[in-house]
Amino acid sequence: MTLFQELILISLGKREQFSRRLTDKDWGSIYTEAQRHSLVGILLTGVEQVVASGESRPKFLMQWIAMGLALEKRNRLLNVRCKEITKIFNGLGLCSCVLKGQGVAMLYPNPLRRQSGDIDLWVEGDRGDIYKILKARWNVGETVIHHAEVEIFKDTPTEIHFIPSFTYSPFLYRKYKKFFKRCADRQFANYDKTVGFAYPTPDFNAVYSLMHIFHHVLHEGIGLRQLLDYYYILKSLGKEQQLQVFEEMRYLGLAKFAEAVMYVEQRMFGLEPEFLLCKPDGKTGRRLLEEIELAGNFGKYDKRYQHVDRKSRMDVYLHNVKRNFVFFKFAPSEVLWAPIWKPCHFVWRKLKGYS
Repeated sequence: MTLFQELILISLGKREQFSRRLTDKDWGSIYTEAQRHSLVGILLTGVEQVVASGESRPKFLMQWIAMGLALEKRNRLLNVRCKEITKIFNGLGLCSCVLKGQGVAMLYPNPLRRQSGDIDLWVEGDRGDIYKILKARWNVGETVIHHAEVEIFKDTPTEIHFIPSFTYSPFLYRKYKKFFKRCADRQFANYDKTVGFAYPTPDFNAVYSLMHIFHHVLHEGIGLRQLLDYYYILKSLGKEQQLQVFEEMRYLGLAKFAEAVMYVEQRMFGLEPEFLLCKPDGKTGRRLLEEIELAGNFGKYDKRYQHVDRKSRMDVYLHNVKRNFVFFKFAPSEVLWAPIWKPCHFVWRKLKGYS
């Protein structure tokens, strides 16, 4: 077990202290990993605990605390923006639901310390109709099959989702759409008066968040922050919901990936057996964990991209096609369909006139 993993467990209340006294070099390595996986705020809780118990202080402790305070300030702003954007779309006669981010943060012991990103808002209605509404009111950036980047607030990047997620396989995509249609009304109705916006129910979140992780693993890479989100989502499920969720995953072709994720949840966060959706698969799970450790948050730290021009769609496309074959065992249809889907999607966007 690495010192970084020990700090994760300390921060989750599953360990009291490190296995040995830390050096400045140890603290530096831990801090670097915390940044790579966007866990600086969450792990600050563990740092405070061990320092209070007499552990050596990291030289940059005050910098770490300052970052934690900045995260808390940012989360307060995002909570306000989520409430405001909900009112905006309600005023347009459209129901909405905040995906990921501020909704998932509600499951954390200290929601304000979760490292936040942008606002992902799922809006009810047809893609074409929603797009027209967006274009008539705001600057609309890149628009893809499932969402559009929209400048609604100057200080908060926003993605408006037509559907929560997608898949490269056209056959699985049809199943995804049926699943979202069946669950939509319940998600839009899951309004929390204390925060002023709706966010997904635990059972929906357990399926949708796995889709999100799955897509990013194939598309660019994923960090431990999203897996920690999933840890808290799993702990929010009841026993009957667990069975229902895993059946949905079978239907949606996510069962093998779920087995790999369960391994990561148990290995990195010490998830108790009663919260597992299925038996962990050590072989595919270890491969997934290797990929997570290599890529970091959304693949930003993936050294395999060093010789790839990220501004070149073709370079990124060819790199991802090659890279994705390591995931063939738990995502064969996605790996095989991705090289076909991506150029087709590019043409589809141009024909639709999307940015």
